[in-house]
Amino acid sequence: MQLLNFIARLNFNVLLNFITLLSNERRYLQRQPLLWLAVVLIPLAAVIFATGIGGIDDLADKRLQALHMTLLMFYLPLLCGAMAPLLLLRDHNHDMTELVGSAPLPLSQRLLARSGMLFLLCAALMLTGFSIICYQLSQQFGFQPELLWLTLWNFSFMALPACAFYAALAACIAQRFASNAVLYAVFAAMWLLYLFLASINGAPMLAGSSIYSSGLFNSLRLLDPFGNTALVALYQHTVPQLYGDGLFYLNRLLYCLLSAGLFYLSLALKPYQPSSKPLSAQPDNTPPATQAALHYQAVTPQAKGVLQLWQLCCEALQAVLRQRLNQLILIGWTLLLATEVLSGIDYAEPLAVLQPTSLDALNRIAYDVLPFLGSLLTLLWSYQLCWRNKHAAMAELIAASPVRSALLLASQVIALVLLVLLLIMLSAIAGLIAEWLADSQIQLRWYPAVLGKVALALSLLGALFCLFHALCRSPLPAVSCCITALLVKYTPLSGKLGLTHPLWNIAGSPLQEADAFWGFEQSLSVFWPFMTFWLVLTFSLLWLAAHWSHRSGGFSNSNRGTLDLSSSALLLLAAISGVLLHLNISTERPLMSSDLRQQWRVSYEQRYASWADKAQPTLSHIDAAVDIYPQQGVAILALDYRLINNTTAAVSELLVGNYSATAITDISVNVAHRVTADAELGQFILTLTEPLAPGDSLQLQSKLTFKQPRFWPAVLPQFVKPSLSYIRGMPLLPTVGFQQEYQLRDTTVRAKYGLAPLDLPAPSQLFASADGHGHRHPAAKAQYDWVTLHSVMSTDIGQTPLTQGEQLRQWQQDGRQYAEYQTRTPIRNALAWFSVAGNTLSRQHADTTLTVYSPQLNAAAGLNMQAMQDTLSWMQQHITPYRAKQLSLIAMPDIGATGYALPQLMLINYTVGFRAKPAPDAGFDQRYRRAVHETAHQWFGHDIGNGVTADSAFLVESLAKYIELVLIEQRYGVDAMQALVDYERKRFAQGVRRNVSQVSSMVDATDPADLYSRATLVFAILRQQLGDELICQALRQLWQHHAYPNTPATSMDFVRALQVAAPAQQQLINDLLLGTDLSVLLQGNQED
Repeated sequence: MQLLNFIARLNFNVLLNFITLLSNERRYLQRQPLLWLAVVLIPLAAVIFATGIGGIDDLADKRLQALHMTLLMFYLPLLCGAMAPLLLLRDHNHDMTELVGSAPLPLSQRLLARSGMLFLLCAALMLTGFSIICYQLSQQFGFQPELLWLTLWNFSFMALPACAFYAALAACIAQRFASNAVLYAVFAAMWLLYLFLASINGAPMLAGSSIYSSGLFNSLRLLDPFGNTALVALYQHTVPQLYGDGLFYLNRLLYCLLSAGLFYLSLALKPYQPSSKPLSAQPDNTPPATQAALHYQAVTPQAKGVLQLWQLCCEALQAVLRQRLNQLILIGWTLLLATEVLSGIDYAEPLAVLQPTSLDALNRIAYDVLPFLGSLLTLLWSYQLCWRNKHAAMAELIAASPVRSALLLASQVIALVLLVLLLIMLSAIAGLIAEWLADSQIQLRWYPAVLGKVALALSLLGALFCLFHALCRSPLPAVSCCITALLVKYTPLSGKLGLTHPLWNIAGSPLQEADAFWGFEQSLSVFWPFMTFWLVLTFSLLWLAAHWSHRSGGFSNSNRGTLDLSSSALLLLAAISGVLLHLNISTERPLMSSDLRQQWRVSYEQRYASWADKAQPTLSHIDAAVDIYPQQGVAILALDYRLINNTTAAVSELLVGNYSATAITDISVNVAHRVTADAELGQFILTLTEPLAPGDSLQLQSKLTFKQPRFWPAVLPQFVKPSLSYIRGMPLLPTVGFQQEYQLRDTTVRAKYGLAPLDLPAPSQLFASADGHGHRHPAAKAQYDWVTLHSVMSTDIGQTPLTQGEQLRQWQQDGRQYAEYQTRTPIRNALAWFSVAGNTLSRQHADTTLTVYSPQLNAAAGLNMQAMQDTLSWMQQHITPYRAKQLSLIAMPDIGATGYALPQLMLINYTVGFRAKPAPDAGFDQRYRRAVHETAHQWFGHDIGNGVTADSAFLVESLAKYIELVLIEQRYGVDAMQALVDYERKRFAQGVRRNVSQVSSMVDATDPADLYSRATLVFAILRQQLGDELICQALRQLWQHHAYPNTPATSMDFVRALQVAAPAQQQLINDLLLGTDLSVLLQGNQED
């Protein structure tokens, strides 16, 4: 009994000592500014994730778990890596290793207390972040006990094992190496490696991620340190399994055991012993110098600023480059970038590759990897350069030296710029090595053109980092300022704080990556205005910092807080430059942020919603005179509308306006009227002196002058450039009446602005009745918006003016190229005008002229032409003929979607449509598939599938996927069609994993994964069970009853037509088109 009491007292004393040690660690941490920085940043990140990632939907629990995964993978490795040196290496960092080691405290207890405190700290901050996310979602969805329980489960089974693993790993590394740099490098590498693995394994938290290898995916289900992959694998079920399976729990058990093993290993490792060289025992027999032997001579120092600057720069560079860590970083940098370029230099899209060029190689790194990782290295080097004197205990000595502060600061900036140039040079070498290995077309001119712009941005960012270091009196505030700048620049933080101005891209510009179609033509005009401002601002602030700092050592300066004449003049110049840039930016795009665009829509609805019930005339014909000036970036449109009052009431007022930064001018009608302008919203109310009687018509004239923005990149839907000019009518052209398309639809956003919800039912409910009762809903108006168009266009000599309609004539006049077009029958009011440069391929298909416009006419151009011919032939034979006499396909740059269709005009991305070719493992040709899809939109979208705003895109996108299946099988065989089905099944499984919304029926779907991939799977089953003839019979019935000028068709009209054509398969049709069970579609997926 006494022995048991002794053991109990002993265990109690050990526990009490351990608690005391933890309390000591807590008191130590409380005095560390880095802890309080983490206490602020982790909850802030949780708030940003909860409010800025994912959509507002019904699956709050799935979204909650995805956000918890995101917080863990993005911040836990960084948090543990940042805090580990504070707890595990403080003895080494303060040269107290021997003193602490002599204390009567076993290593096991000391290491357990410190790693335990690291574990508790990480776990506490993760729990705080998890709780904040849970609270934010409870505010959005209402309190649900399931969310609270899921938060606790996620913390217990996802966060705690991960915290234990990282804490034990940190203890092991610290015990073995005793180096801050090694800890930082290992945890940063693990962070980047995990993000990379997550991106290639379909992590729903990372945009654009997809599963590249099912074997790697299945391996990570067991090896993922967070358990994310094992949970993501269960997301593809119709009802997601959020609480894991046996493999998930095995994964967590393994990491718990691994954590214990790592801690045991850290105890077994020999503690780090710094090497030291013994002092020489040989006596120094050199006789001391006598007073008489010394000769003194007065020397007058002469200032040699340039020589001093040169020496300081060389010494600073040598100090950085001599460090083993930086040498390893530069070697690893070259290998990393060469690997990154080589891994995807020939990638065009899934199942498609291209013959790479230097531009493709540089685009792999120049706009994401190089700027981001380069910014981190710039921060590291600026810290090493600016604080090395203090770390070497030489700051006071240098502060007393006869070297001006401006020279010291200039040497640091110049040394950092040279390091950036070295980084850029290594990047170029890595790119060239990768190009040589990939047999790429090396074009050296792109290297200075692309990398030079990156070097300038990184140099300016590094100069700003040096500025922060010079003005702050200790490293922590300076590093905090630098990190804050990086967070604002690279994270959604600025957007969440409402800082959406382009100038919040610190030391950057809205420069877009160059492509093979038009190089930097999209955005080169914006680069130098922005960079000129940052150059002026950076130089002004550095000049000020040189006056305010004292030898760049964090010492106070009597001039701090005062401005001399030169500093004031430079700051004034920077302020004027910034104001002018802001005025130009806001003038060219007043609605530059999403908040401003939402406010515009709110104001429009509040002011003009009453016009929805007012009688308005209908647009029937447009006469357009369009003059495009590609070199000047200007397009002038003179429009003449014919408006007919097709209502039963007289019209006394017209509401005319647009949703564009291009203002409508010279607006008038051909009858007596009065105009009231709303300049804020770009709307006009035309009050007619005599009301327009039913059946009468009038002419509405207006003019628009579109000027290509110089301070914004060229974007859709309008741009005017020398390589291609594109003026799309919507939303530029004036519209008549209240436009429901301008209304906000998201219920939460509407509530935010005090608008009542639209309460718009799903299409399957809204149009469930075939007798048209659903059309009584105010938002379910069914009316075709079709017009006839007559255009007279002009452009520069050497370019082709192009628009909808048959070309009546073309001519040259006054150094301009003219063409006249006329539509013979009405077309959907989705108008556009082009000025096209490049080559032309034309063929006659029956009585339709097919034309392809592309910078080069290669085999891909002929393949696109073949796809257009095949689609027209099949549709004419099985459904209905093509309405027009001409159809054009235009190659477009890498801007917007890879394909887009307008009536009689189609746009296809030049890279994927003309430069790409099928990959060796591709079962079908993506170029042919895309051309068929866009051609099919001439029927599905521009013939039927329009006129009902409240309907889904099923008739437009999903039926075009059906045509893909049919024509790929017709052209390439059953195996190619099945390859498309398998490809879309994999894409759909990935989309289900990423989706956080409630599963909807096929006809109600809005998610791209449903509209494209799911539709392919649905129609593959329908073709197998019903056959193409019954589907075509339903489509012919759809055209017979709903083609223009009949009542527009809805998605439910197709469902009913298909049910009539195949009455024996109604249950299958309902399950596939109206049901929500996805299991039958996911059968055969190899990644289950």
